[in-house]
Amino acid sequence: MFEEVILENSQEQIAKLYGPAARAADKPDTGVEIKKKAAYFVIRDCAGMTRKYLPIHIWGLFNDPILDLKGKFTSNEVKNFLERAKTETDAILLKKLILSDIKEKYEVIQSSSGSATVSYEADEADIYSYYEEYEEGLDDSTETGDSEEEALTDDQLILKYLF
Repeated sequence: MFEEVILENSQEQIAKLYGPAARAADKPDTGVEIKKKAAYFVIRDCAGMTRKYLPIHIWGLFNDPILDLKGKFTSNEVKNFLERAKTETDAILLKKLILSDIKEKYEVIQSSSGSATVSYEADEADIYSYYEEYEEGLDDSTETGDSEEEALTDDQLILKYLF
């Protein structure tokens, strides 16, 4: 699962909380004696919140999550995540965070049509990376800036920068 890849690639100790939180969300009284019924529900709900929002927290702890996680995801993991991001609140929030980071790092400008234009000027350390993406034999329209990269949707941006 997409979120598990984020957690597995983190050096943060708290990222290991995902598994125990999943168990506690399913069976809050595992390994403890609960004397008040309300405590059962507090444990369950806290574990459920941890499970849902831990990947968002861990994403924010990476120095450069786009660079650190590029290539760690399979195409199916990304596509499944993007599908869930249409309905699941935690996936929606994580998608917004990822898009924000991509747009900030690569100076992506959202157009009124819902597509995005990519400016590669943000990565000053590697000024030639923009040209490395071109293959030999492309037509002249690509060289003048009319490439497909200039009209990427949000989902395409995530696929491009994480897969």
